[in-house]
Amino acid sequence: MESTMETTWEINHSVLHHCVRSALKERNVTVANWQVEPLAVRKSNFTTEGIYRLHGTATKGDKGIPWSLVLKIIQPEAEEMNHPQHHNYWKREGLVFQSGLLNHIPNSIQVPECYMVEEKSETEVWIWMEEVKEDNNGKWSLDDFSFIAHQLGRFHGAYTTDTFSLPNHEWVCQNWLQSWVKGCDQYAVNPDDFYPSLKGNDIDLDTIMKKYTSLRQQEKKYLRALHTLPRTLSHQDMSQQNMYIRSKDEKRELILIDWQYMSNSAIGEDLGKLFGVAMSQEDIPVKKAWEYQGHLFNHYLQGLREAGWNGDERYARYGFATGVAFRSAWEVPKLLKLKVQNIDRAAIEKYTRIVQVQMKFAEEIEKLLISLD
Repeated sequence: MESTMETTWEINHSVLHHCVRSALKERNVTVANWQVEPLAVRKSNFTTEGIYRLHGTATKGDKGIPWSLVLKIIQPEAEEMNHPQHHNYWKREGLVFQSGLLNHIPNSIQVPECYMVEEKSETEVWIWMEEVKEDNNGKWSLDDFSFIAHQLGRFHGAYTTDTFSLPNHEWVCQNWLQSWVKGCDQYAVNPDDFYPSLKGNDIDLDTIMKKYTSLRQQEKKYLRALHTLPRTLSHQDMSQQNMYIRSKDEKRELILIDWQYMSNSAIGEDLGKLFGVAMSQEDIPVKKAWEYQGHLFNHYLQGLREAGWNGDERYARYGFATGVAFRSAWEVPKLLKLKVQNIDRAAIEKYTRIVQVQMKFAEEIEKLLISLD
């Protein structure tokens, strides 16, 4: 068996044979040769040591069969990520695949097949999985995002109607947004270190900071209310790099990879994360953000209804709006730092617009909470 590797670690040949046979669905093949190539990703998780594409040829008799698969290597990045309820618990994705949980989810979302979870040591896990060959690098349209929101609504609706039961594993995060906001406060710059020197010089920034301060002061109230909403199994990392749209049998399918952030979260919350990240990464045009959010929420709600959920749409809207508003825990410190540096005017304008949208959602969740009470 010949190999070409750009990495320094050793691959267990019996594991490789097992995974190739699983990928080809052929028991009587032998791996003849293989190569390893690191996959470039837009933004990797803190716990991801690397993602690699392995490909080569297997033989069955005198016949050569091409194969490919993906290997993801995960490691703990910080002490707090050793806790099963941390939003980024480092072992979670390996445990997700080991449990078989993703083999029993609504068919509105597809997932790659996992061939093996290999525990290399107490601090390193290798996940061998199917290579998704669809292309997700192009610019997605409003129709594409609306389709994704619709499928997500169908997926969540199946849990809110008890068609599917929520998993109760100890490593499925139960307070994802709360944990994520705490992480932002730990790793982002402190706004108090930057805002005093900017205060009074920019009306837009002063307005943002007034609303942001109010949001953070009432954080416990807002997140406590979030936890009382109908609960759904959530992905919580639906950035474009983790989503694929595939045409199959004249229908479109949504495929999600990277289940590291899996949680039981509030209805609508996952959609808020999707919209917030897409806006930050400019997959959704910031100038058209409010138009997009309306379309996404309406298609999400339609999916919920199709799955049989007939609850008050304000619950879904509150989850969605809260998910977007608290993205500001990361974006506001970033904006303040950019303003102090005063170097990248385009970035300052971009993040000002993003935070202004987030603050509109912050105002909305207060109104929704009053009306729901």
